[in-house]
Amino acid sequence: QRLGRRPQNPVESEPSSARLPDARSTTMPSGLPGLVVTVDDPTAESSYGGLGGHATYRVLTKHPDLGETTVRHRYSEFRSLRKSLLEACPGVLLPLIPEKKILANSSMLLHDADFLARRAAELAEFLSQVTSHQLCMASAELSNFLRWPQPLVLLVQEHAAAQELPPLERADGVDGADPLASSEGDLVAERDDLEAARIVLQRLASRQKDSATDTLLFGKLCQELSSHGHVAGLRAPLRSAADGTGAVAAALQAQAEANAVSDLLLRLGRFARLAGSALEQVALRRKLAERASSTAKRLADVSAKEGRETKDSKRDRLGEEARRLSILLQELRDAHAAFTRTLLWELGRFRAAKEDGLYCALRSFSAANEAHSQRVAAAWAATAAGVAGAGGGVGGGGGPGEERE
Repeated sequence: QRLGRRPQNPVESEPSSARLPDARSTTMPSGLPGLVVTVDDPTAESSYGGLGGHATYRVLTKHPDLGETTVRHRYSEFRSLRKSLLEACPGVLLPLIPEKKILANSSMLLHDADFLARRAAELAEFLSQVTSHQLCMASAELSNFLRWPQPLVLLVQEHAAAQELPPLERADGVDGADPLASSEGDLVAERDDLEAARIVLQRLASRQKDSATDTLLFGKLCQELSSHGHVAGLRAPLRSAADGTGAVAAALQAQAEANAVSDLLLRLGRFARLAGSALEQVALRRKLAERASSTAKRLADVSAKEGRETKDSKRDRLGEEARRLSILLQELRDAHAAFTRTLLWELGRFRAAKEDGLYCALRSFSAANEAHSQRVAAAWAATAAGVAGAGGGVGGGGGPGEERE
């Protein structure tokens, strides 16, 4: 059973150049030129016995030289992929997967076309970012998930290997000063402020839509009032107001609709989610540091016992354990240093992209709202002129309790 409306244009990853930006760049790393991944066509799959069920999504990979590969996945498999990539790509800011929706009647969601279209778009954004990130694109977890043919796997691996991370100082926070000591608090504030700004902007668009609705309703009421028998002198101004407020309402509605899908709104949400991803990586790095610290403590205890032990057999066993712990500790410290190096680079790119992206989006948003406001003002000016022109001799004298202008 095909569910809901099928998108006219599937959400795609955007092909881009292969140049790797440094930590100051305002763009994210680029994927393999010409590689496009789409997610679309949600389809209901019935569970055993016909009760419940789930949706699957078509994932299509296209490359101009290597053709197309198609596979279907359910939502839970996307979540499993992300979990695997967290382990395979430490320090990388992986985009968040949309949360699982839980309803008493989950089958309702299987027939909600808008929900399924939004989820497909969110899953497409996730794949677009991981397939364009040189630290993820060549992972076996990703190529297996997308069922890439071997020629494409080799091409992606070659592209990823040709790019290198910019050199960064090895300051891993285990033995020396931690370069990410204040990052968690900063990221929490960053994420919360970005999300709060997104919510307020979304509310603004909703209120603008309500304003358009109320303005249109006011125009209809003016039209109704003009039909009353006791307003003969006011009939023409009321009808003029009704006509004019229709144009005002249309201008307000256009502004509300533009703001509801503005690039600024989308970018605020995207960067808030990336800040959440960064917090996730900070927590994983902290766990790795704690494991290294506990291993160092254990090594110190074993070494101390070895020094006090008088029996050769026990001393040999303790010595062997100390050597094993020493190797493990060095591995953990190397992993922590690599994790820190990658995360520092990722945070630099994230903040550079955020500054540039929000600046451009703010400029566009401000200019668009200036233009919309001018159209609203022009519609009100035309309404005022129409009412004044239709008034004739009305308004020369005030009624009870009214003042003359």
